[in-house]
Amino acid sequence: MDESIKEHIDGVLEHKKQVAKHMEVVAHALFQRAAVHDNSKFSPEEFDAFVEATPQLKHLTYGTDEYRQSLKKIKPALQHHYAVNDHHPEHFNSGVNEMDLIQVVEMLCDWLAAVKRVKDGDVYKSLKINRERFGIDEQLST
Repeated sequence: MDESIKEHIDGVLEHKKQVAKHMEVVAHALFQRAAVHDNSKFSPEEFDAFVEATPQLKHLTYGTDEYRQSLKKIKPALQHHYAVNDHHPEHFNSGVNEMDLIQVVEMLCDWLAAVKRVKDGDVYKSLKINRERFGIDEQLST
């Protein structure tokens, strides 16, 4: 085999190996986060509030005044939730702009799951609302 062909093949294979290694680190970080996602909802600071609010929220449309009013009733629990869960923009002073890529991926997965828990859940409507709500750049929202 021609030496330049062998060098090319070896280089591509080594590159693929290195990319896979880095992707494995990212996948592991995501799996770790999935395992502990929203565990704080079982804490004394949040449990009772979410037990009360969840059945009500499923009958409301995300982003409406009625939805926001319902959340105000559990404000202390939400504040605690945001304080201990960095997949929420509210965790940070500058919202999404302070989040790393892994946190953003978890946030998106959270939003994809959350639309299934409310009336008329539509991820595209939610993304539009959240883009405005959190000042998310177009690059991240299209």
